[in-house]
Amino acid sequence: MLKRRREPSRYTKKFGPKARVRKSLSLNLQPLTILAMLALAIFLAGGGLYFFFEPSLAAIRFQGRIYPLIPHELVFQTLSESLLAIIFLAAGVGGCYLSWSGLHSKLGYRPSMVKVVVGMILLVTAAATMFFLSMVKF
Repeated sequence: MLKRRREPSRYTKKFGPKARVRKSLSLNLQPLTILAMLALAIFLAGGGLYFFFEPSLAAIRFQGRIYPLIPHELVFQTLSESLLAIIFLAAGVGGCYLSWSGLHSKLGYRPSMVKVVVGMILLVTAAATMFFLSMVKF
């Protein structure tokens, strides 16, 4: 014998269909899209665009030594300066993500705390190195 279907309640009539529509309209970015946007932002912030428009050297040779940075010179930039900036910016973003995923992890207290600590170490190291690079440059 078939069961008779109940009439939906007032709550279901009021919030049911609209909630589904709102859920389907929410922004759902794919992880690959987010990764591409982060890579582009890190590339631009690290000075990668500079090398498309200005010819530059990989490093400077002065008195028999090779210098990857040009101190106190804002007009000229070497490729190694940009690569260092890109690497440490990526480490900072990776540290932020690692800390965030450790805080939202359901693995347990110890693994998630290790993720948070390693992420914070990466973030602090990247921030300190970027500060050092900016102090050498200015």
